[in-house]
Amino acid sequence: MVLSQLVFLSVLSLLGGVSSLETNVTSSSAFGYELTMTGLDAINFSMQKDHLRSQEYFQTLSSEIELLRRYIEKIEAIVIRQTALVSDLHRQLKNVANVVKTVEIIPNIQSDLQMQSINISQLLKDSSNIYKIQQTLPTTKMLNDFVLQLTADRFRTASAESSRPFHLLQSANLPQSCAEVADRRSGVNRIHPQAGFSDSFEAYCDQDYEGGGWTVIQNRYDGSVNFYRGWSEYENGFGDLRGEFWLGLQKIHELTGAKHHELHVLMEDSDGKIVVAKYSHILVGGVGEKYALNSLGNYSGNAGDSLSWAVTMKFSTLDSDNDSHPPDNCAVIYKGGWWYGACHESNLNGLYLGGPQEAYATMMCWAAFRGLKYGLKRSRMMIKATSS
Repeated sequence: MVLSQLVFLSVLSLLGGVSSLETNVTSSSAFGYELTMTGLDAINFSMQKDHLRSQEYFQTLSSEIELLRRYIEKIEAIVIRQTALVSDLHRQLKNVANVVKTVEIIPNIQSDLQMQSINISQLLKDSSNIYKIQQTLPTTKMLNDFVLQLTADRFRTASAESSRPFHLLQSANLPQSCAEVADRRSGVNRIHPQAGFSDSFEAYCDQDYEGGGWTVIQNRYDGSVNFYRGWSEYENGFGDLRGEFWLGLQKIHELTGAKHHELHVLMEDSDGKIVVAKYSHILVGGVGEKYALNSLGNYSGNAGDSLSWAVTMKFSTLDSDNDSHPPDNCAVIYKGGWWYGACHESNLNGLYLGGPQEAYATMMCWAAFRGLKYGLKRSRMMIKATSS
């Protein structure tokens, strides 16, 4: 607008100048020319000034348009995010509605779960009771072994009764232990640890191991004899003295009570490695103490000590629970007869299962030698009377 006005005034001035020039050409031509040039310069200056202002205004307007465009883009992004949030909120509201429906039926679910839990607990309890009863029931092999043992015991009793006067006369001449047996060949000998207080009995004497004189109280090497037995059999002994056997707790008590005895436990794994655990003084209590392992003395050897923990422990069998692990019977859990505590680190009267096993500690094992998931190939427990 300003530029148009300046141009219009300049033209008027120019026209006026021309008219004046025509009327007074002769008298003022030089002055008129200068005036015209001055007017033209003013017009040119004004036009350049207006042009610069127009460029500045255009640049300012362009910047504002760019800022407006960016602002609109931000608004569009915000709108998009808000739309997504609204959609997500809608989904969450649907989920909340579903949760509310679920919460309404939770009491019914809880009631059903409680009933099922009670039923499962009862089933587990019944199963546990059935399992415990099954573990105490004799197997066919156990019954057969028992019948054979009973027949053999009766035969020996009858023979002993028929020859009792002779045995009484000869008791004073019988050795108290294998260490006093004159025959230095390994084999079965009759000994009498406490003459006048109890009867004599036969025992296997090992005269080859470390100078001889050893009374074998346990011998296992092929699994031919079942060692998962009751109290009476462990008390009196079972098996074959020339094969696998347990001498008997009463006899072990008499031997260790009559004289100072040391204990050696020989073991062999399936690879043929033989180790020994030596104890300087074994003492087994009587029937009133449930044949407790009252002493073992000091340990030595290369098998590792896995028996000293059992000192003061009473003997337990499948039908006589004397361990320190109530209410369970360790003899039933670990399938043997032993000085169990809670429960054991050795189980030399456990099941005969050679080599590595999946089962834990139910087999003939010694924790310090091959661990409690490995069944040993051979076990031999021997005692020998010493002077100290």
